[in-house]
Amino acid sequence: MTPYRKTAALIDLDAIRANVATIKRTYPGYAHYLGVVKADSYGLGTEPVIRAIVEGGCDSLCVSLVDEGLDVRRYLPEVPVMILVPVADDALPVLARESVAVTVATREQAEAASRVPGLKVFIRANGGDDIFGGPTTKAGFEEVYDLLMGSPAVLEGIYLHTFNTEDADLTSKEYALFEELTAGIDLTAIPVVSTSNSLSMPRYPKKSYCNAARIGNIIYGIENESEELKNCFVLSSEVMDIVHLAQGQSIGYGQAYTATTRDQTIAVVPIGYGDGFPKINAGRAVYIGDRPYTILTVTMDVTLLLVDPSVNPGDEVLLIRDARHLDEIALHNHGVAEEAISLLNQRIPRVYRSSR
Repeated sequence: MTPYRKTAALIDLDAIRANVATIKRTYPGYAHYLGVVKADSYGLGTEPVIRAIVEGGCDSLCVSLVDEGLDVRRYLPEVPVMILVPVADDALPVLARESVAVTVATREQAEAASRVPGLKVFIRANGGDDIFGGPTTKAGFEEVYDLLMGSPAVLEGIYLHTFNTEDADLTSKEYALFEELTAGIDLTAIPVVSTSNSLSMPRYPKKSYCNAARIGNIIYGIENESEELKNCFVLSSEVMDIVHLAQGQSIGYGQAYTATTRDQTIAVVPIGYGDGFPKINAGRAVYIGDRPYTILTVTMDVTLLLVDPSVNPGDEVLLIRDARHLDEIALHNHGVAEEAISLLNQRIPRVYRSSR
């Protein structure tokens, strides 16, 4: 937030620390809790959020891109970091030097990783629906495993990513296939074994062989079933101007809205699709003083709301007020809860609040 434009994502670092502690208390028994901080910590920002997650109790971090992993390594030289998405071969020597672990899914990826001395490697097991493929037979999986075990690379872990945890039958099949693939491997000798993530932990018991949980969206209070998790962010702006329309009068590009009654009140809010606040938001609610108001249209730099005469310039507008609101937005936008905050670009300042 700047003195010139009162639009910002307000992030509560204390709430993030508290959420990690709550998750560890609610889902105990894991030796490792890996905080997922990909996509700038789901859009909330990088260094301050990452530090709060570690301070809250995560002993390792997960990212999706090489540059994300290298950024985390600069902030936190001693914290284990792994990349969840297979990377290009030419990045492997750099990641070995920086002690950032990589993911392999296929035999070809394992071959490339096996040629890099000291490279830390995770095998991403294919439960049958994995987007990165990988073998779905015991022999094929063991070929990947043996290739890495017989190489100068270091096998750090094996993990499963479940894709539709709301479907118990499908998820059970994924677990069963993971157990079939790893049946000939002593999993107790693998430093990190993870079949648990944010969406599976609330729905399924911890597997005895699983010693690590990957926690992402629930850290931020997104897509969770627990009322104990705290809201850690809002997207805030203000009413910068009020426009009054006579019946039949239009406003916005292409006459986006035409007043249907006399003396309708329109609030102008300084955020638009140039900030990563897309036009599909038109028709959904935002909040002013706990009252919902409808977005009429979104332009590149401003958004127009249909309000009532009680609204005044300078009033705070909560464009995203909490995780439950994110669920409403996802339903309206035909997306997912994480999408609305991940889309926000660097025109939107991240303002951090912390008691530390």
